[in-house]
Amino acid sequence: MSFAWKSVGLMYTRRCPLACGHCVTRSSPRAEGKMDPKDAARYIQEAARVSPNLCFTGGEPLLYAEEIQELVALAADMGLQVSLVTGCGWAKQAERIEPVLEGLVDAGLGHLVISWDSFHEAFVRRETAVRVARSAANLGLRPRIRSVFRSGDSAEARAGCFSEFAPFALAHEAVEVLPVGRAASLPEESFGWSSGPPAGFCPSVVLPVVGWDGRVYACCGPSLDSETGSPLILGNALEEPLDRILARGRSDLVLHAIHAIGPRAMAKLIEEEVEFPSQRFAGICQACLALTNDPARVARIREKLADPEIRRLLAVHLLARRAGKPAGGRAEERKNGAALVGCGKGCGCTAEKEEEI
Repeated sequence: MSFAWKSVGLMYTRRCPLACGHCVTRSSPRAEGKMDPKDAARYIQEAARVSPNLCFTGGEPLLYAEEIQELVALAADMGLQVSLVTGCGWAKQAERIEPVLEGLVDAGLGHLVISWDSFHEAFVRRETAVRVARSAANLGLRPRIRSVFRSGDSAEARAGCFSEFAPFALAHEAVEVLPVGRAASLPEESFGWSSGPPAGFCPSVVLPVVGWDGRVYACCGPSLDSETGSPLILGNALEEPLDRILARGRSDLVLHAIHAIGPRAMAKLIEEEVEFPSQRFAGICQACLALTNDPARVARIREKLADPEIRRLLAVHLLARRAGKPAGGRAEERKNGAALVGCGKGCGCTAEKEEEI
């Protein structure tokens, strides 16, 4: 099968020393919820059956550094590549930084992601995050720096966010803020808007995450805004084995479509039968939630995806995603996308200049 889970995330806690204005999980010092280490250990063993990679996230997982260190060691012993995402709120006491990171490296942590941008800087000094990056690099764990920007942020501001980290970092991952989670309350000018569902496929729906309460989501953030019954909520790992939940989700054609062609092409599939909201969208995640939180739209999409020809074309796109390139080149991908949505115009599902369907 061409749809596979690239990594499994464990949202170990929703608690965080920070309360960033863009936080997709709405984490804060007051947020409640934390995994039982015994449950987390079981999730790790079950995740190893379906994915080669595991990521600890939150909230701030390093509020519980000793527990995380033991779980990292367990995951590494099982052959998993282990990563961790931190906002550095735990590192305000400088003397803690090196011992915590050294313990994680010794346990087998392979990758570190530091979330850092103006949202984080409202709560943690830049020099603290740079110190974490420097210490990690000294231990052979060069981190990735992940920054979230407002739509109007200049190129200079984006580059400046990374400049002090550059000597110690492996890469800078820059993404646009989306109106999900706490960011939904940000001013409208923070976002880049389109008049309808924007083009693009979803690279994140192959990154499921287990919440502190056992609920399993299909992606690592926006799906936390999913409503009961959404296909983005895969099950609850406190009620059935995680590997069984993920095996079931791996065969869900709705998730295949989100990953392969994206919500705009999916909306095109059903536009004659089910009305899609006439509104602006800031990114494909908002459009995806509009589709998947509506049972009537999901039911009609499932009917369309049952068509053998559509399933065949969907499989072509999934194989292309796995290979990291379009299905048969850009022109062929546009033709296949047009066939998927049945527009009959050869390229009616996407603008000529757009990179993805």
